[in-house]
Amino acid sequence: MKLAKAAIAAFCVCVALSLIIGTLLLLQVRAIPKYTRMVDTGKKIAESVLEMELQEQAYLLYRREDVVDKIRDTIDDLRKLQSSYEKAGIAGKGTESVELSAWEEATNLYERLFDQFVLYRKAVENNIAEIRDLEKSILAVIYSKMNPERGIIGLQEVRIHEKGYLLYRNHPEPPDERSFQDKRKEAVANLLVWAHDDKRIEELMGKDDELFNEILSNYESQDNTILSLKRESRRIQGIGERLFEEGNKGLKITQHRCAFLSVTLLVMWMIVGIAIVSTRLR
Repeated sequence: MKLAKAAIAAFCVCVALSLIIGTLLLLQVRAIPKYTRMVDTGKKIAESVLEMELQEQAYLLYRREDVVDKIRDTIDDLRKLQSSYEKAGIAGKGTESVELSAWEEATNLYERLFDQFVLYRKAVENNIAEIRDLEKSILAVIYSKMNPERGIIGLQEVRIHEKGYLLYRNHPEPPDERSFQDKRKEAVANLLVWAHDDKRIEELMGKDDELFNEILSNYESQDNTILSLKRESRRIQGIGERLFEEGNKGLKITQHRCAFLSVTLLVMWMIVGIAIVSTRLR
């Protein structure tokens, strides 16, 4: 009789513990969508950053306007992803809330930097177009002088060194060789010597120098902007990586907890079942 009462008491305790364990299991299962969403969001952020970097390179190489639209579309996709993640109620008030704020800040800054990058790029293209138009006036003056052949060669030397700078400005210069800018200055000086103090050519080449200096300035600003773009894209990518890692970590912890609680529940009922069977046999 005492064994029966003990078995009944053990059964009641087991039921109570089962309810507690079941509740804990339910809480763990309910956390799975949160961590899954974090992992998926991290992956999408990484894909978006990679897409933007590829499009940046394509714009640098091919200067296609549709590439600019694609990058802006990708930025909009990042914003929609952030909004969707925030509306899902996953982000809390702690670290994840800070990550969302940093994500928004980095995205906005990236967009502003990209707009600046496009402006500098277009400014360089406009400068080059202005130099080409100015060259027509320079050639007209050269042809009006005696023996224009030397003047034409001198102007060609100026343009050769300008093109050398445009093509190889990102390549390291040989240590014993002068820069294209210095070579261009020398070519301009030689052209002015040939012109024999012709004020027309001096004025036109002065404008040409101003345009070339604007190109140098715009390229410098463009290069600095590219570095800033890379820094912000790394920030966005870092946020995606942290979300991915935290989501995976949460899924693994949840899996281990669920396995532990399930095994505990199973062992507990096995012990109670064995105890009940033993009681009846006696």
